[in-house]
Amino acid sequence: MSELTDHIMTRQQAEEEMACLRKIFPIVRLLDRKTLAEQPCYPPWKSAHPCTSCVGREALAGKCQCTKLETMGSKLYQAIARYVEIDGEPSVIEMVLPLDSSALRTLHSDEQLYTDPLIGAYNRRFYEEELKHKYLNAGVAMIDLDDFKLCNDTFGHAAGDAALRLTAAIIHRCIRSTDMLVRYGGDELLLVLPNISAGHFVQKLRYISKRLSTAHLPEFSKLQLSASIGGVMAADIPISDAVVVADKRMYLAKRCKNTVVTEDVAPSSVCSGNAHRPTVLIVDDSPMNRDILSEILSDDFEVLEASNGAECLEILDARGPELSILLLDIVMPDMDGFDVLSRMAAQGLLEDLPVVMISSEDSAQTVRRAYELGASDYISRPFDARIVHRRVTNITRLYARQRRLRAMVSQQFYDREKNDQILFGILSQVMEVRYGESSHHIPRVQRITGILLERLCQKTDHYNLTGADRRLIVTAAALHDIGRMAIDGRILNAPDPTPEQKAILRTHTILGAQMLENLSQYQDEPLVKFALQICRWHHERWDGSGFPDGLKGDSIPIAAQVVSLADAYDSLVGKGDKHLALPQAQAIAELEAGTYGAFNPLLLECLRDVKDRLAEEAGMDTPAPPPEKRLPFDETSLG
Repeated sequence: MSELTDHIMTRQQAEEEMACLRKIFPIVRLLDRKTLAEQPCYPPWKSAHPCTSCVGREALAGKCQCTKLETMGSKLYQAIARYVEIDGEPSVIEMVLPLDSSALRTLHSDEQLYTDPLIGAYNRRFYEEELKHKYLNAGVAMIDLDDFKLCNDTFGHAAGDAALRLTAAIIHRCIRSTDMLVRYGGDELLLVLPNISAGHFVQKLRYISKRLSTAHLPEFSKLQLSASIGGVMAADIPISDAVVVADKRMYLAKRCKNTVVTEDVAPSSVCSGNAHRPTVLIVDDSPMNRDILSEILSDDFEVLEASNGAECLEILDARGPELSILLLDIVMPDMDGFDVLSRMAAQGLLEDLPVVMISSEDSAQTVRRAYELGASDYISRPFDARIVHRRVTNITRLYARQRRLRAMVSQQFYDREKNDQILFGILSQVMEVRYGESSHHIPRVQRITGILLERLCQKTDHYNLTGADRRLIVTAAALHDIGRMAIDGRILNAPDPTPEQKAILRTHTILGAQMLENLSQYQDEPLVKFALQICRWHHERWDGSGFPDGLKGDSIPIAAQVVSLADAYDSLVGKGDKHLALPQAQAIAELEAGTYGAFNPLLLECLRDVKDRLAEEAGMDTPAPPPEKRLPFDETSLG
């Protein structure tokens, strides 16, 4: 027979060929299409359990010859199925051959070659060599971890590896031993579930999705797992064709993330009801151009339109946070695209809102100017609709990913700052218990310091304090009296200290600075530098009358000056301290009069400016006590 007709034979020819085959194969049988389609396929060596991957069905579906190896205990079998047509009826001749133990060892070696070392699933080589061309009646799903690159960039590759291992472990717990999980590439997993109904397939994928979204990694508590899943039922097609369909549906699911898509649906119907599509603002003085762009993008974007630059700026002012991307024409009357771009840059809007310039002007000078002013991309007319859609979509996703990354980093920064505040709070409690101070004096000094610094920077840029500097000074303010920890408690809490005891009390500024100087490994840290300045010089005074070094004017570091005033102010108006509280107005008047030493006049002005805010936020304004009940104290008792 020729190669073109060797599968076509009569019943007698089939019997003769099978007789010849039985001289080689102990088991030879003929299976027709009805038997393969309607009955479970039980291999001769394992009659109690149906096949999970039937070579007979594969050969019938592909009209070809298929081979597989299968183990049963310590025994290994090779099964070969060849498609034939007997008297016009599609059938399969199946042959089974037992193999020796050396072949079994080879199989185990192959299994190692087919295993991904990170997650213990099958690897891409297994898919390419053993699975890709098979014909299986199976559910096929592509699973992609959401924001996996963002996870690696934010938490490190160790977190990414841990996420993959946990994902594989969860999926393995959800599937049967006969199902196949393949690491298809990176964070993409291929799941093949043979002989599963369509209904059970969908339920299984949704269950896996739910399990992933509720899982947590103990070592990375801020990492939230979720996956986008696309699935398809494969029948009479090779697995490779099913993977293509599942992959497309997976990308549909990624539009909303943490979603399962198992049907061919319109992109806009994928997201849940509370999800929303990105919003694009199209700015062009030509109604026709706006209509064209709107038609290209309306399936996947909410579209807003503006006919000129002024209208664009109005929409940005009113709805800027809602926008995902801006398409901006260059040539417009009154205010052209470059003017709009310049104003957006001046207002800091280009950091979160990408701008794509669309214009018929395509000279190198025009394009260069657009990029120099902050445009994210430039598309020249006439344009290809598919190119416009793809580039706009890609840029929108990129900026959305950047916003998520910033949010994650901000959350991490907030968590670290919160932990720092907790530690400083504990330290403050220890210090206050140690020297009998008010239980809230230190956090109040920090709050007052922050308010004074904010007002100081509004009034002058003389001190060149950045936002980061201000935050560090506020944090370091908690350590202003740390030197008191080294002084005998009997001296600290003496109701009427002697001159000698007062002299010892004054040494707390030097003792605190020495504590920080001894932290040699942290000397270059800005926080330690500010804390050292505050500890040593927060009792210096503007006129040089303070201690320990008698510094004068702006030779006193501004951090120490601000904390000094905040400390003195709270010592006068704070509740529950060693002396009875003064009303706010009286306290400010005494500080301005120099009763407790001279302070920077500009800082005193700032204190007056924020007195209402201090009273409102801290509730510090209290009735004046009778003068005869006030306890005597001097400057050493301030703070």
